Amino acid sequence: MTNTLFYENAYLKEYQTKIISVEGNKILLKETIFFPQTSNEPGDLGEIADYKVIGLKKEGDEIWHILNKSPLFKEGDLVNIKIDWNKRYHMMKLHSALHLWAGVIDQQFKERAVAGAVKSDTAYLVFKQELSEEVIEKSLKRANDDIKQGLEIKIRCDEEKKGFKWCQVGDYSPIPCGGLHVKNTNEIGSIIISKKELDGSKLKIYIKVK
Repeated sequence: MTNTLFYENAYLKEYQTKIISVEGNKILLKETIFFPQTSNEPGDLGEIADYKVIGLKKEGDEIWHILNKSPLFKEGDLVNIKIDWNKRYHMMKLHSALHLWAGVIDQQFKERAVAGAVKSDTAYLVFKQELSEEVIEKSLKRANDDIKQGLEIKIRCDEEKKGFKWCQVGDYSPIPCGGLHVKNTNEIGSIIISKKELDGSKLKIYIKVK
């Protein structure tokens, strides 16, 4: 089982840990600060010693780190690991922006997002039906006002479901989430809409942060 340090501290940029196993260009570590890619969120990139981490593969409770070439490491070696912090931090800001804006729309206008995802430079929410321009504009203004106010973003584990987590922004309703977030909305910057797409009756709205 890989000890996932990114859940304990999403701001941890570097760490030293022990190699558990090496298989070709893949290595298994005792602990990791590398967040693996999911269907809704991109994974981390970075370095392990002088090798580049070009991907991650989660197998059960283990996270394998895929390197750009087969390393000279062996089981038991200590290695320094380092994530691409700029990429990680941008992902955290985008993810937190989604949760904040979804909370605003749900509380203020009774419209609940049915899906959402973070991509490399953008993120999106999906709604069952089209939203009016008034709802979009007013909710976005409120979300950006909340960013300036500096609302706390808290992650907590579910008391009954093991491994299940909730993210709550300020006093907005908590949302199930297994991703990474900033600690306060004032870290997000500002939210802007990049594009909107209609897929049948569903509306997908893309955002960026700056």
